[in-house]
Amino acid sequence: MSKTFYSIREVCNMLDEEPHVLRFWENKIDKLRVLKINTKRHYRQKDIDILKRIKSLLRDDLYTIEGAKKALQKNEVRELQQTDQVQ
Repeated sequence: MSKTFYSIREVCNMLDEEPHVLRFWENKIDKLRVLKINTKRHYRQKDIDILKRIKSLLRDDLYTIEGAKKALQKNEVRELQQTDQVQ
């Protein structure tokens, strides 16, 4: 059974990253919209999936932050085009 929301600590453990890294990515990458309630971050599965993709782009593919932003935007456009073709 999966949870609706995860804490920053739980997500850090999943991704093997430090909290300051996740906060930095949130500030730099617009696509990442984490729910904040009373200064606490609440991550949905969608947010975690985006973070995994960001981590892969930055750590594995050696993209810069700007390059990762562009790659995420291109992927979003591709997904929208595929959705339009299905409809």
